[in-house]
Amino acid sequence: MSSTETPPTVEDLAAEALAIARIAATAIRADVLHRLAPQERTGPERLLRMLDGREIFDAAVRDHLASLERRLIERITEGTVMVDRAEAGEGNVSPVFWQEPRMTEEADALSSALAVLLELNFLLEAIQDRLAAEAAIEALRQAL
Repeated sequence: MSSTETPPTVEDLAAEALAIARIAATAIRADVLHRLAPQERTGPERLLRMLDGREIFDAAVRDHLASLERRLIERITEGTVMVDRAEAGEGNVSPVFWQEPRMTEEADALSSALAVLLELNFLLEAIQDRLAAEAAIEALRQAL
């Protein structure tokens, strides 16, 4: 942010969080739910109802987000393998070796959903932090 830009207000962050929540709901529907076992869907379905109801500032949303994020990270890790790669070009006396991560189609889709969920969680944390800072500053002013 340059010195001439003003930081976003709590209202700006909240509006952005609501927009991202709509994208997160779509990602859960399109990329997550059908990849979970029926017994694993309860929390994500509850989160989805909260997102659809625009109840994203409820404390339970952050708990459901954290739980789903952990589950997705586990599934993405399980669906990612390291592939050995080598390059031995003409005139290259000693070939170059490295490893590259490769994801299954499922892990790739879950990874895309995870990115949106992390962005939503980041915005919700930023809102909480901003509100806490404003409250602390107001308490400081009252004390003076």
